[in-house]
Amino acid sequence: METIEYRCVLVRPRSRVVLAFVDAGRFHLPRVHIPRATRTAREIQKAIRSKWGLDIFVLETWVAPDSIGGAYAIARLLTPEMASSLIDVPVEQFTASELIEADCRRLYLLFEIRPNSPLSELGWIDEAIVWMEAATGCTFASSRNLEQWNVGGGFALFRARADNGQHYWFKATGKPNTHEFVITRLLCQLCPEFLPKLVAIREEWNAWLTEHAGDPLADAPSEHELVSAASCMARLQFHTIGRTEELFAAGAVDQRVPVLRRHIDTVIDYLIGAMARQTSTKASPLSRDRLMELGQILRDVCFRLEALPIPDGLIHNDLNSGNILSDDANLVFTDWSEAAVGNPFLSCERLCQLNRAHAESARNVYRDHWSLRLSAETIDEAIVLTPLLAIYAYLYGRGDWLGQTVVLRPQFASYARSLARHMDRAAKDSSLLELLCH
Repeated sequence: METIEYRCVLVRPRSRVVLAFVDAGRFHLPRVHIPRATRTAREIQKAIRSKWGLDIFVLETWVAPDSIGGAYAIARLLTPEMASSLIDVPVEQFTASELIEADCRRLYLLFEIRPNSPLSELGWIDEAIVWMEAATGCTFASSRNLEQWNVGGGFALFRARADNGQHYWFKATGKPNTHEFVITRLLCQLCPEFLPKLVAIREEWNAWLTEHAGDPLADAPSEHELVSAASCMARLQFHTIGRTEELFAAGAVDQRVPVLRRHIDTVIDYLIGAMARQTSTKASPLSRDRLMELGQILRDVCFRLEALPIPDGLIHNDLNSGNILSDDANLVFTDWSEAAVGNPFLSCERLCQLNRAHAESARNVYRDHWSLRLSAETIDEAIVLTPLLAIYAYLYGRGDWLGQTVVLRPQFASYARSLARHMDRAAKDSSLLELLCH
């Protein structure tokens, strides 16, 4: 597995010295190797504890300039213990090979309590614990019971176990996801039974505290789990019908079908260019003619859906198994940063993709719930139309990438080409083609 080396700046919060080891008369920062594509803060916290027996809390991570290589993590010590191989060293005693001038400036800003975010301050976790204790009535005495998952840039996510064994989750979001705080608070008011129980909010940190609500579903949920998720999502969506303006004000994306339709030409134009730039030979690029044909099929799908009397509702838009939590008795949804308003059957289709073996069971649950509002013919038509549109809507996302004057990252082009191929396959579905011919 590919890893990245992190130089760890482990700071004592009171003396502001940094832990280091000595080699050939020079001070060096502790180093850990972290697998790529993992939760960096969590892995660093675990690696430092495993290698040196130290409890830390990561404040920031960043990649160093190419000329230096590697990456840095700033963390504060949570306990006074000292690893036998490390010593206290003032920051200014490190050579430029360990800390270049720009990195030293970051540390000095941190020491002077002028970091880029209040969640980078050395003492913020102490303040957070005091706040959590006041909000929950519990105590959090052990530093070993703080498990980090995310950190940096105004973001933070960690799980804390209280001394009585109760678990809580702390989450804070920065740009561009500051709206997640607002929309989570709104949804906890509108439909609290479908989200982790909200315990407290901290507006100046854009943060909230929730009770532990169970574990994520498996990557391929069982039929029972998928059916439960479909039932809960359908009922949650009922609570949001007629709340469109409130959801938009909270930061939800506008993915109503007419909005998606109006951007089809722009998306197809981008895909034509992305296919032309393809260098990989693993899959043949879709032709310009086929992409133009896909655009017309998408327009036809949108017009058919717009003619159906389906009310707009909340769409999760990041409906993977990790964002569906279950404690065996209850099931809730978390991580609402990509929340949108649109056709609710798009969520049904995304749930179906979690385990295609049980897709029909999930669709039947939606049929049962929506039969209270819609005719069987309308429901069946929506279920046939939405698989293609769900893929397109996923590519559209927030729509903020459309018309950008800067060149999008090559990784995005690869991602877009992959989704275009999924759309191509969905557009060949015989049930869809038959419906569009009528």
